[in-house]
Amino acid sequence: MPLSTTTHETALPAPGPATTLDGMEQSFRASNSVLRSRQVAADIVGLFDVIAVIIGGLIPSHFYALHGPGVIASGVPALQWSLIVAIIAYGGMRHFNLYDTTSMHDFPVAPGRLLLCLAIALLAVLGIGLPFTVAGPHMWIWYGSWLSAAFTLALGNRIITNRILARMTAAGAFDTRVAVYGAGEIASKLNSYLRDPALGIRFAGVFDDRTVSRSPDAPNQKTQSTDNLSNAGNMDKLLDIGRTGAIDQIVIALPPSAGHRSNDIIRRFEQLPVSIHVCTHIASELVDANARQSLSKLGPIGLLDVKRKPLSDWQPLLKSAEDYLLGTLLLIGAAPLMALTALAIKLDSRGPVLFRQRRRGLNRQVFEVFKFRTMNVMQDDETITQAVRDDPRTTRVGRFLRRTSIDELPQLFNVLKGEMSLVGPRPHALAHDEHYSRLLHTYANRHQVKPGLTGWAQVNGLRGETRTPDMMEQRVAFDLEYIRNWSAWFDLRILARTILIVIRNKNAY
Repeated sequence: MPLSTTTHETALPAPGPATTLDGMEQSFRASNSVLRSRQVAADIVGLFDVIAVIIGGLIPSHFYALHGPGVIASGVPALQWSLIVAIIAYGGMRHFNLYDTTSMHDFPVAPGRLLLCLAIALLAVLGIGLPFTVAGPHMWIWYGSWLSAAFTLALGNRIITNRILARMTAAGAFDTRVAVYGAGEIASKLNSYLRDPALGIRFAGVFDDRTVSRSPDAPNQKTQSTDNLSNAGNMDKLLDIGRTGAIDQIVIALPPSAGHRSNDIIRRFEQLPVSIHVCTHIASELVDANARQSLSKLGPIGLLDVKRKPLSDWQPLLKSAEDYLLGTLLLIGAAPLMALTALAIKLDSRGPVLFRQRRRGLNRQVFEVFKFRTMNVMQDDETITQAVRDDPRTTRVGRFLRRTSIDELPQLFNVLKGEMSLVGPRPHALAHDEHYSRLLHTYANRHQVKPGLTGWAQVNGLRGETRTPDMMEQRVAFDLEYIRNWSAWFDLRILARTILIVIRNKNAY
């Protein structure tokens, strides 16, 4: 969600000097459950507007149908005309800013603009359909009744939703949570601006690693930054809170003299599923040259938009629907094969059917991944040896399962549990995760989304053993490209290519 300067009549509580870190984090966790997308809310209002226009056309059509067929369009033709009018009216309402998300506390009702859009849509359809319609008073009465009914229903919808959205806004449901890293003069200006209750922005506090007193006489004492700003914690604290999903945006507000630190700071924050902005006095060459950057403004401070929050607005809902719907269908279809596989494993070697291993998911949360057991060992400690071609640890049945990727099918349960997605960065064992996190500064950025059963890196040939850091770096690059460019169509492409790769058995052992 972009930074905005919305009007907001309800005061928003913000952490003051007396706020404790534990209390702030509990507040963040509690408020996170009521976070809503402004765009999603506006789209839902639009959906009800479309339904109102359709019903407005069908009501008079139904009553006229009672007088006998052929008087006016009824049934399917009436539904088709109603849908066309609804689409045209919706386009007009978007054009006249009737879905403006900058003022959620006072969502537009605008009866005049609403009536104008409906009239234009009906006139457009009237011009198209008049040559093919039986002329007569019934037709004009129908159009007049349609306009009246549609306007009444749509206006009622907007009056009701206006009150609902105002109530949600007062509860902070649409607030953008903004944290500031850096406790200097720039942070002071941002603090004064962000605490304005008219913005619809929740100020999450100032974080900095350099505001703690280094005096040996007061090792536990915190100093106050400019204008008595309270330091809410250091970078590690902000990273921890950011992983809870309680922060939407981070503004890096460091003085020009600290420009040499900015690159490292940006890299650390990139692993969080948040938007990142830096003050424009920081040289643009300090940020990723491949990222698409734009400029914005937050009060008196100019900002360079370094990174957009992944999976925003409707995207999380679309991806969850995709995972649960396709995951359920795949699990039902694969159930007989999975039952036969379990029987083959029990007959082939001693040990459990399933292999469980701890891995990291969204925001580095640890979970247990399920796989069919393919080896005689069950490693899940600090030293884990990757599988290699002709690995002597692999069982007879295991070699076939790994070649065909059937061993991965139990991860459909992880998908339905919400721990994984069908498509995403592949999760690695904890030992490998820690190892590559130290070697590659971008590795942790993979944890911005759920890990996947398959991924963009895998369908581009990066499967199997990673013998060198360069091979893992290539995987990470593909994973980050996937996160930046996610779409439902992208996921379907990857799933289709995965099927082809599994058939070819390339790099699977």
